[in-house]
Amino acid sequence: MKYLLDTCIISQFVRGNVGVLQKFKTIPPEKISISAITYMEVEYGLKINPQRTAKIYPVMNSLFTVVKIVPYTQEDANATAEIRAILKARGMPIGPYDVMLAGCAKQRGLILVTDNLEEFQRIEGIVIENWVSRP
Repeated sequence: MKYLLDTCIISQFVRGNVGVLQKFKTIPPEKISISAITYMEVEYGLKINPQRTAKIYPVMNSLFTVVKIVPYTQEDANATAEIRAILKARGMPIGPYDVMLAGCAKQRGLILVTDNLEEFQRIEGIVIENWVSRP
């Protein structure tokens, strides 16, 4: 099975979270991907915090050369619209980037890896995992 990483997992990777690092060691890089949405969120964070960028850019750059960055397609947008409509009808919306990530995972049949279980557990038809370990 292949994995799609949420931004919070990238953050935990950079912080050296043991659970996340162990998963990265056991899963072949070709099975790990991030959405262009997640890539944008990370790049935005780097651009607004130059001091942090200087510290973590080498780690981020090496990560982005290993994992696949998947584009956000029209099919992903259709899946996103369906999820968003269902959640709105239930009165349980989630953030716009999260619903886009869920649409991408659902459309592609990817396991969504996140530490934000509360948001993503509302969505039917996606498989989620949390690699973050807590002390």
